[in-house]
Amino acid sequence: MGPRLSTFPLERPFEELEPTTPLSEVVLRLVVDFYSDAPFVIGTATILCGHLLVTAKHVLLSVPGIEVPHNGDTARSAVDRSVHRGLVAVQVLPGPEYVIWDVVSAILHRGSDLALLRTSSNPGMSHPESAVVWRTPIVNPFAPQVGERVAAFGYRRGQARATRKATGVRHVAMNDELMSSIGVVREVHEWRRDSAMLPFPCYQVSARFDSGMSGGPVIDEYGSLCGLVCASVEGAYQFGEPISFATMLWPIFTLMIDGDRGDDYPRGVVYPAIELARDGQIHIADRSRLMAWFKAHIDPNVDA
Repeated sequence: MGPRLSTFPLERPFEELEPTTPLSEVVLRLVVDFYSDAPFVIGTATILCGHLLVTAKHVLLSVPGIEVPHNGDTARSAVDRSVHRGLVAVQVLPGPEYVIWDVVSAILHRGSDLALLRTSSNPGMSHPESAVVWRTPIVNPFAPQVGERVAAFGYRRGQARATRKATGVRHVAMNDELMSSIGVVREVHEWRRDSAMLPFPCYQVSARFDSGMSGGPVIDEYGSLCGLVCASVEGAYQFGEPISFATMLWPIFTLMIDGDRGDDYPRGVVYPAIELARDGQIHIADRSRLMAWFKAHIDPNVDA
């Protein structure tokens, strides 16, 4: 773990950011029915590495027709219906350059509020000749220490409206607010908080999370992605300190993925996501710690 990059200003606990912030390169809007006349925003997604995003599972489950898988943590969900309806992730690069990534598959983690999204290789772009350069975060799969500060980001009040010009060209206008929320880690639940509402690894923070921010990144004081916006006690901030929860990221490395990894790897095979961490395609803040922890708690046969 490197030096602390920021202690985050608690005097600015919840504020709207400029829509052209560099954060929009890694914090994406999730939109369903994008290619229809009635697209709608369902939440936020965060880039893990090239063509692989992560979001909160409940964001996808809020869309009619998506069911929770019933055959294990590594199962693919019945997300095809959403894909057919035009599930996309909208990215904004400097310029601004709008990039529309079609989500071609999704894997929902049965035991956590996490879902991996794999995108197409040929996105729609406002300037198709531009090259896409993935800006990927450093990932801390574990929770920060109690008392440390975190910053969370996500889009709230998202709206999408499709119109057609007289020439027949279709245009989708996006309106939302990119919010930053600062808070302190109050409790860490390494395996689960309870058996009903939050039965998975998570931690409590004194940061305000509004609807629509779910799936957005939570950043620790070292600048690493250390969780996702997950849940909150609605309106708690009106009477005192906000009560919110971030889901830890280590469970994603138990999932099985079938997306091709590049010319140096076999194609058309299924492999555990931990290989993306081991081989450096997902950048881990302390890779040796993750591999040792994974070997001790998940798979004793993993090659650390």
